[in-house]
Amino acid sequence: KSLAQAAESRLLQASRHMTLGATRSLALVEVRKSDQSTVWHDAILRDLLMDKAFVAFDRGVWPSREVPCDHVRARAPAEVPQMLDLDSFVEVRFPSSEQNPATWARGRITRAPSSDHVWVTLDWQKSGKDLQVPMEALRPVSRIPVIDPLLLSRKAVPVDPELEAWLAIPDARGCLEQVRAETGLQLAVPGQVTPPTVEDSKQNLDAVVLIGDDSAITKGELLLKIHLMHQREVEAFHKRRSRKLAILQQLQAQGAGSDAKESFKVDAKLIGRTCGKGGERVQKVERDLGVEIRIADAGEDEPRTMLIHAESEELALKARKELELLTEQYTIAEERVEFFLGKGGKTLQDMAQKAGLAFANWTGSALELCGTQAAMENAILLLDSHNEYFHVFQEIDRQQNEIQASFEALDVAAEAVGLAPDRRARGSSKDGRSAGNSQAQRRSASNKGRSPRAASRDVKDEGPGGGYGGRRGQGRGLGRGGRSTGRS
Repeated sequence: KSLAQAAESRLLQASRHMTLGATRSLALVEVRKSDQSTVWHDAILRDLLMDKAFVAFDRGVWPSREVPCDHVRARAPAEVPQMLDLDSFVEVRFPSSEQNPATWARGRITRAPSSDHVWVTLDWQKSGKDLQVPMEALRPVSRIPVIDPLLLSRKAVPVDPELEAWLAIPDARGCLEQVRAETGLQLAVPGQVTPPTVEDSKQNLDAVVLIGDDSAITKGELLLKIHLMHQREVEAFHKRRSRKLAILQQLQAQGAGSDAKESFKVDAKLIGRTCGKGGERVQKVERDLGVEIRIADAGEDEPRTMLIHAESEELALKARKELELLTEQYTIAEERVEFFLGKGGKTLQDMAQKAGLAFANWTGSALELCGTQAAMENAILLLDSHNEYFHVFQEIDRQQNEIQASFEALDVAAEAVGLAPDRRARGSSKDGRSAGNSQAQRRSASNKGRSPRAASRDVKDEGPGGGYGGRRGQGRGLGRGGRSTGRS
């Protein structure tokens, strides 16, 4: 807004100078196609080189071109002629079109004028047919002379590269018009150090072209350098401002999540586990994948949004998979609860640790699992596999109970015939392991003082099913030919 106000102020000052009789600007000119032509087309003067003028046309309706200086004159103001006598000459204006620029053509008044129009025959009309023309489309024949290159000098003042873009905006035109009006120059416009050619008409602007007499050019160059010095500071400020605004917009976008490659909701009770202790999980993902993770603000008990900023969608999705914690209910039959939990929940916790779960709990109706997508897949695999062994272990327990019952029956039978060993020596263990230990102790005592070979021979003679029906190996085998019942 301030730039627009400055440009408007400069244009107003320039127009004030023109009103007070300052040197007429050559920026707006009229061009004819030949020495004898009385038809003049509106054009814009871009530069002068020796006896050649480089002109352009409004909206590019005609291509830019070089023309002789004696085919160019300053544009005269539009004004209704004061005297409209019969057979007097006037210039008639034809507005611009898609094919032609605005044009002034000389003609002669052929009938007495009325209050709002006149009848004119144009010079270029061979038929001499009269043309009815409204008063506002007339002006006196321009007496402005064509450009005399001998009276004009040219000076191209280079500008710094950072100001080249400034030359193309309205503020630059307003500033240069102010310089022209204050120093008596006839032209001060953006241009090139090297005069343009038709073949190179789209060359980038890199200088300010000053046209006028030597005194005006000297003043204009001094004043222009002051403006350029201050404009460099203004442009540097705007660049700093633009960078800061870009950073601010980026931060605002990140805060709102609009530029995040990936985002997901996190339940309030899981935000701590998701971030990890001291944010260690978030920091690890950022470090490993080179992403940036932010947490959008929310109420205390409301779900939080995790925003992942990454260079690619693939990296963002990978970061989400490593960070996001999923929850799932794993249903099990009532009779299998103890089998899954284990003593003190040890079996469940061991599987949770192996799978990499954040936690695994028994809710009273199902197992509640929480972890990353990969950890959840591993946990389900372990639980399903564990579940398949339920009947196997159930059969193992049944066989162990049968074996224990058989040992107890043998004890009863042995006592009935007076062969039962002393229970106090064997101990009262139901599984008979203490009895096996006692027999081992008795053998050790009886072997004292004997040779190792004799002791070894006695052990071999006793065999794997030594004692009462192989009770020495109870819990691991059934004696000779027995089926193993230990857990693998």
